[in-house]
Amino acid sequence: LTMNQTGQKIINRFWEFLMLFIAITLGFFVENYREVLVDRQKEKEIIASFINDLETDIKELDIVIQRRETREVRIDSIIYILNNGLQDDYGKDLYYYARYLPRPAVFWANNTTNEELKYSGNFILIKNQKIIDALLEYNDNFIFIDFIKEREEYLVRRLFDQINVMFDPMVFDEMNVYDIEFIYPSGNPKINSKNQDVINIFLSNLHYVKTVNVGQLGHLKKHQKKAKEILNFIKEEYPNVAAKKNE
Repeated sequence: LTMNQTGQKIINRFWEFLMLFIAITLGFFVENYREVLVDRQKEKEIIASFINDLETDIKELDIVIQRRETREVRIDSIIYILNNGLQDDYGKDLYYYARYLPRPAVFWANNTTNEELKYSGNFILIKNQKIIDALLEYNDNFIFIDFIKEREEYLVRRLFDQINVMFDPMVFDEMNVYDIEFIYPSGNPKINSKNQDVINIFLSNLHYVKTVNVGQLGHLKKHQKKAKEILNFIKEEYPNVAAKKNE
């Protein structure tokens, strides 16, 4: 081969190598860009799911808080009636309020997205660390509410023993309507015991149930406030996701 032919061959191979290098590099960047787009889409889907969870929680908390406030009024009414020896005058009210004592309103957080991300490790798809911190804090706050719920269940079980002693089960039976709702009994039924020691034990246990209800109310209100703050923050950070969800 002549010098010119050898040089031309080297040049041709160089261009072949260069074109191959460019093709591989472009392919890498295209694939990487595609993965970035896929991750961004997943991030938007996660954020949309979080928005849905928070909005659902806020609505559910409205209901639970209202029922908890009603529960507080009923407990205070029972305490007032028994403390003032008015059980014979307000038997109908006493039975009605007492029948709801074993049925505290329970909040079940809609934290499906949070749980899925914790177990899948997909929190890394969320690029905004403040969002991650806020959601983890929100979840931790619910864990504490759940702990109080367990405490309340224990106290309600204790209260059952006194309810069974003091109230006529047949009166309770006529008060059943559906699900967890009840109606006032007919007439003015009397409680089974006038023994002050029995009444005092009942009132003592009722005090603890009242205390945990007050605690639940406070934490549920704080939880709802935190949910609203996080929701507004997410919508500010991801306005396009929020807007698309509301379409």
